[in-house]
Parts: sequence; C-alpha cells; structure tokens
Amino acid sequence: MKNLDLLPLSPEVKKRLDEFARQYARMAHIVIEIVSFSESRLIVRAEQKDLVNGQFLSKKELHERVREMFKGEIPEDWKLTVSAVNFDRKDIDGITVEWVKKRMEKLGLKAKHLSNYTGIDKCTVSSILSGDKELTKWHKVALYYFFKYYEVAQF
Repeated sequence: MKNLDLLPLSPEVKKRLDEFARQYARMAHIVIEIVSFSESRLIVRAEQKDLVNGQFLSKKELHERVREMFKGEIPEDWKLTVSAVNFDRKDIDGITVEWVKKRMEKLGLKAKHLSNYTGIDKCTVSSILSGDKELTKWHKVALYYFFKYYEVAQF
C-alpha cells in the first residue's frame, strides 16, 4: 500500500494492512493508498480500477470496505477519512476549460499551481485556459485526478 510508512504503527499491523490492500488489488482491482497522516487524522484513497464481474462498486461500498479494513488496526482516537473515487470515463471526457476554471476559482489556484502539481508546462496551461490550445486526453486525466486529490488532501 502506497505511503503506509507514514503511519506510526507496528510492523505487524502494517504488514496486515498491506496484505489486505494487496488482496483488494488482486481480487477486486481496488487500489488503496494513504494520502496523508498528521495529528491522528488519516486520509485514505480507494479507487476501483476495472470492472469485476461486470460491475463497479459504489462510493459507499468502497468507503465501507476501507473502513472495515482499518477497523481494529488503527487506534480508535484516529479520525479516518476515506476518499472513495469512482472511475467514470464520462467524468474525464466531460472536462472542459470552463470546468477547470471553475475549480481553480473555487480553490484559489492559479495557472502556475496547476503546472507545478500536474507537470503540465506552464505555457501549455496558459494556452489551454485562454482557449488557444485544446485539452488532450492526457491533460484531462491529469487535471481530473489533481482536482480530486487536491479537494481531499488540501496540500
């Protein structure tokens, strides 16, 4: 499990959590990762990458599975926040320049922030925002996941 080393837990507990995460990845195509941990607040992200038996789990089902996985493994006074992400191609295909601008305004971000956090060249970000350049599929995916993470992690 990505970033498991951030947690101040015993090696045995970390090993169990890692094994749970590996089983979910293998059997249900669910990727579980630690987003952040500080002052007893743990943020975990879960995403089902592929269909299993023709179905995706709902956000509620992903949320419940992650909570169950951590139950009894972390101290009770820790606040566990689960970000369950539905992968829906329509979400990514529907990203427009206006969508990006609204998110930027809502979160108080500038073009340089998008460039720094996504790896998209600053000139390219500016060209996209001004309408001189179209969003590619790669840009849409990078921006989609950046905003999803940013809203949860607030880095």
